[in-house]
Amino acid sequence: MDIQDFGKQIEAFSPGSPSQKKAKKQLLAALAKNGDFLFSREKEDIHLTVGALVLSPDLSKTLMVHHLIYGSFSWTGGHADGAVDLLSKAIEETKEETGVNTVWCYTPDVLGIYVLPVPAHEKRGKLIPAHDHFVIAYGLIAPEKQKLTIKPDENKAVAWLPVAELEKQCKELHMLPIYRELYEKILAIEMERQARYERLPQALLPWYGAHKRDLPWRRDTNPYHVWVSEIMLQQTRVEAVKAYYTRFMAALPTIADLAQVPEQQLLKLWEGLGYYSRARNLQKAAQVIMAQYGGVFPAEYEEIRALPGIGDYTAGAIASICFGRAKAAVDGNVLRVTARLMADYGPIHLPAVKARRQEDLEKVYPQGYCGDFTQSLMELGATVCVPNGAPKCEICPLADFCLSAGQEMALLLPVKAEKKPRRVERLTVWVLRCGEKVALCQRQEPGLLVGYWQFPNETGDFNEQQALDQAAAWGASPRHLWYATEKKHIFTHIEWHMQGYYIDCEREAAGFTWVTLGELEERIPLPGAFRIFLPALYKG
Repeated sequence: MDIQDFGKQIEAFSPGSPSQKKAKKQLLAALAKNGDFLFSREKEDIHLTVGALVLSPDLSKTLMVHHLIYGSFSWTGGHADGAVDLLSKAIEETKEETGVNTVWCYTPDVLGIYVLPVPAHEKRGKLIPAHDHFVIAYGLIAPEKQKLTIKPDENKAVAWLPVAELEKQCKELHMLPIYRELYEKILAIEMERQARYERLPQALLPWYGAHKRDLPWRRDTNPYHVWVSEIMLQQTRVEAVKAYYTRFMAALPTIADLAQVPEQQLLKLWEGLGYYSRARNLQKAAQVIMAQYGGVFPAEYEEIRALPGIGDYTAGAIASICFGRAKAAVDGNVLRVTARLMADYGPIHLPAVKARRQEDLEKVYPQGYCGDFTQSLMELGATVCVPNGAPKCEICPLADFCLSAGQEMALLLPVKAEKKPRRVERLTVWVLRCGEKVALCQRQEPGLLVGYWQFPNETGDFNEQQALDQAAAWGASPRHLWYATEKKHIFTHIEWHMQGYYIDCEREAAGFTWVTLGELEERIPLPGAFRIFLPALYKG
């Protein structure tokens, strides 16, 4: 943001009282007269500062600092100190004054403009004369369960105070009307947001009926079908899941079939989907359903949620789609839709933000259409309010009441956690061939791909001679290293950088299982990290 943009933001501010109108007029005049200097401390008689009413996610408490200067609990904030993006400055000052790590804007809009007197005081050994502050006020949100710290040279306490008790705790009587005004503005915004949620069913249900995709797991509301599809769809594209789902259901048409299938057959059916613990949890849950519910899928949310491998989202999807319960299924698609609809800057990786969205949605679930409502939200996020690009606002059924529709802010939402770089691990992989067979072993180490079959591998980089020596040490009697390649496989938090060596051998070493390519394709689950080495075998 530059000064011009800041001026436009102030121009757009709608004063709620005569004093606000006067403060806005004074600020625009000071901005025109002083320009950049207004954001610095070079003029002793007047400064531009920022203030923030920091609230808990449920809006019942406010985070305040007991300032030594004022002898009272007060809001957080400070001088602009050259910063033009005062919203970011408000967040920075809140973190610095209170010690919290997580804080975000309730709304990016300016909530108030004030001209406030500051008494003469001493700061770091220097006498600061009395002067006025222009204060730009914002509303921020911070979770309560965070460590609070004080700055001994500036304040003596930091605390969450019930909004209802501010008049007891705040000794600066001239600030109480400001806090009340800001809080009432936030409550008004909150009521408007709730009204937007209430409009969702009426807008989404007809749209979903006309535009929903024909997906194999949508053709009935059998909880087994919905459950398996939702687990498969986690971290996997819809188009890729279709074939997996069809093959899985053909092989395991009932919960009883899933409960008793041999693990290697199950993993083969799951091969290529990744996140293999999900397949194992599917079977564990099927076994619980057989043992505790007589093979009948439980209908209550709490019972569904208690099954192995089922979280809030999947439980909500099954409960609403299959049993008509008013339970929201809040995934990335739904978080994106609601963030843009409400211009909500809450970081979606925070449990408090996700829980709030779920609670708000469940208040407006339409009885008799709960399943369609859940799926309409998913469908909108998958096909219209899309990730990794501009939303298709021109065809969105929510465009008339979406706060982000057609605006640049849509590309900034939802706010996500900063991605941490993946850890890189280097492996050397041996593709050992003896006649028509290749060597496999089963992965025993806890962690990634445990229980799956793999080509022999070791941590670290081996050169060609070292690779031949290792094959000899295994007892494979290497004859010829006929191909070398480098591959990369990406997991969620780890990257495998792999050096692969293809070696023809004279004997089948005893430490491995030797199989033909036909046997491998038919019955042995080989995860994608190692399947990428297969094409060269077919060519070589």
